[in-house]
Amino acid sequence: MRTVVWFSCGAASACAAKLAPPWAHVVYCDTLASEHPDNARFMRDVEEWIGQPVQVIKSKHFDSVDDVFERTKYMSGIKGARCTVEMKKIPRFNFQHPDDTHIFGLTADEGPRIRNFEANNPELNLQWILREHGLTKEGCYQMLRDAGIALPVMYSLGFRNNNCIGCVKATSAKYWENVRKHFPDTFDRRARQSRAIGVRLARYKGERIFLDELPGVDSAPEEDIECGPICISPTPNAGSTEE
Repeated sequence: MRTVVWFSCGAASACAAKLAPPWAHVVYCDTLASEHPDNARFMRDVEEWIGQPVQVIKSKHFDSVDDVFERTKYMSGIKGARCTVEMKKIPRFNFQHPDDTHIFGLTADEGPRIRNFEANNPELNLQWILREHGLTKEGCYQMLRDAGIALPVMYSLGFRNNNCIGCVKATSAKYWENVRKHFPDTFDRRARQSRAIGVRLARYKGERIFLDELPGVDSAPEEDIECGPICISPTPNAGSTEE
């Protein structure tokens, strides 16, 4: 039986890897091509901290989230984000064994997400190691600071999670304004992609709108977006749908 820690280049999963037993496999589903370049540095720092390399697994069919969007013509909708399914969930399915114990980076202050994941994945053996240690998200940030590890750059830019830049799970106008502020090329690309596919990614004053319709808003993002191999959405059908 293996213990597998699912590392996502986020602060919480890094702390989970540190607290896991030394024989645990620390595994990352590769989306580095779509993430902030600083994530490669953060992964190296974490590897040195935990005393072992992170095992990288990847999609057999797609190289980036942009590759997923452009080839499947699906971004995000009522069945979830296609990029998460293709780049993270399917590689996890291919890697895992039926008797594995899985450790994910959900913290002590994320009880509803933990319960939701347990309800949707009853076949998995789960260990919530951060909850066992009473670690909240802020506690994870402090644990990394105490270890002398700089937090990933995305946190310092005001994002609550270290996901791919321009995460299509986001609907907050404030989130997308922050993407436009710090990563204008990515914002413009998401705007073009979503127009071509027909997906209104942002929500403004209660209505779904295209990104190129988004007026300027307060740049502080308000969404806490979970993305990783823990995605609970079923595999979406090809094609564009909206939430």
